[in-house]
Amino acid sequence: MDKNNYNPVPLYISQHKVRFFDTDLSAAVFFANHIAWFDSIAIMDYLESLEIDWKELIKNHIDCAVASVSFEYKTPIRLDDLIDITVDSVKLGNKSITLEGSLYKHKTGELVAVGKMVYVFINTKTRKPVEAPDIVRKKLS
Repeated sequence: MDKNNYNPVPLYISQHKVRFFDTDLSAAVFFANHIAWFDSIAIMDYLESLEIDWKELIKNHIDCAVASVSFEYKTPIRLDDLIDITVDSVKLGNKSITLEGSLYKHKTGELVAVGKMVYVFINTKTRKPVEAPDIVRKKLS
């Protein structure tokens, strides 16, 4: 996950403008927000762009549970910074999906953080792992 330059061809890019509530007492973005943005903004926007309807999966009792999170922080983000959040790679396993991505300062392309999240597909009734849904397999192949 060691990246120093802007990824010229990410799979997907979302943007987020840093708001006051994203920051901590040091006036920098609280570290956990990097993970939350990647998880709830970039990844969900990416899947929606592929026409994967997560609400439909949930209606069918399929969801994902986070199995692993890894982020490396390179430089702070400040109030009002516009951030590009990229999905750089996706690997689909039998019962899991691994996504790697990066955060960059929009104005400069400066790398802010790189991360990797592994999710396991689960049945929401039993909370047990299940095979990746066919629609996800089809859209990611």
